[in-house]
Amino acid sequence: MLDSLLIKNFRSLEHLEVPKLGRVNLMVGKNNCGKSTVLEALRIYAGNAQRSLLETIARGHDERHQAQEGESFDGEAVAPFQDFFTGRRFPDTRQTAIELGELNNPSTLLTIKFSMLEEFEEIVSFGSNGATKRLHRSLHGPEEEVETEVDLQPVFEIHKGERSLPPMKLLSSGLRGRVTVDNTPSVPCSVVPTEFISMDELADAWDAIALTDEEEVVKRALRIVSSDFESLVFVRADRSTDPGRYRPVRTAMVKLTGVPRPVPLNSMGDGMLRVLQLALKLFAAKGGFLLIDEFENGLHYSVQEKVWALLFEVAERHNIQIFATTHSWDCIESFTKVAVERTQTDGVLFRLGRSVRTSDQGRVIATVFDEAALQNITQADVEVR
Repeated sequence: MLDSLLIKNFRSLEHLEVPKLGRVNLMVGKNNCGKSTVLEALRIYAGNAQRSLLETIARGHDERHQAQEGESFDGEAVAPFQDFFTGRRFPDTRQTAIELGELNNPSTLLTIKFSMLEEFEEIVSFGSNGATKRLHRSLHGPEEEVETEVDLQPVFEIHKGERSLPPMKLLSSGLRGRVTVDNTPSVPCSVVPTEFISMDELADAWDAIALTDEEEVVKRALRIVSSDFESLVFVRADRSTDPGRYRPVRTAMVKLTGVPRPVPLNSMGDGMLRVLQLALKLFAAKGGFLLIDEFENGLHYSVQEKVWALLFEVAERHNIQIFATTHSWDCIESFTKVAVERTQTDGVLFRLGRSVRTSDQGRVIATVFDEAALQNITQADVEVR
């Protein structure tokens, strides 16, 4: 679990410090202040900046994430993942890197540096035999002078603490960009986006906890929204997309008290579906992070306190650290009430906003409200729109 947060040179967050984090954390702030960017940074941190993860995030923004076959890098064209860096360009020096981790704890830092890698082939002798091996001679930053005939490739140098991960070639596409294997342990990470998750994905998550105590917790969560809910099952159905063509899908059906037949969960409103997503993704995050973008989506203010209480309870039991964003004062009030009452589980609220100090040059900064500060918080303290 992270006890603080440092994000440097990632998108709009040139240098963000959050000096204190809790088990459950809620981010507030105006639009475009960097809340979703913090969630993205945590995803990358948890996944050790694996190429497939970076591609997924870039693709979600319609950003460049793959190179064309035979494409060269001249420093002018937009390169894959260039939009990840502050200013949407690669830094001019190797000393400027994306840094993600805890404050004042280098052993936790994930660093991503843009560099130019020189590769060469060399005959390595073993007794009377020789073998050709491809070696890396050195890494050159963009600011260094190199001989024109040297073949350099743009790469990301990636480090997790003192451990160096395999360099990622930016101009490699397809399988050529994924030939190295990284055995560095990643952190479990579940994401609940603003849009609804596919029913097939939810069905897979349900299968993973079926007939366990965790299934009963999910059912308890659904009763927060609908007191007559009894049980849930995912069934297969053929859905026609074109005449004569059928695609098998999973759909959720629920048993309601007093209703003699199963009812589609999708017919019960957004609240039921949102709570199902939160509960299922919560268990997939055991020992890691649960990231929730716009917590209040689909949830009436009257049920939010009970949902928060459930998340606090399960997060403590299963060593999960939660990060959520909101635009709702109702959400802040319900979170605050639960955080103050559940003293055994740290709940922290932090506000993101542009600094007005000239020395900060308008950087995004964080203002932290821990449990003591939350007791006296007002809507004027955490403007959210």
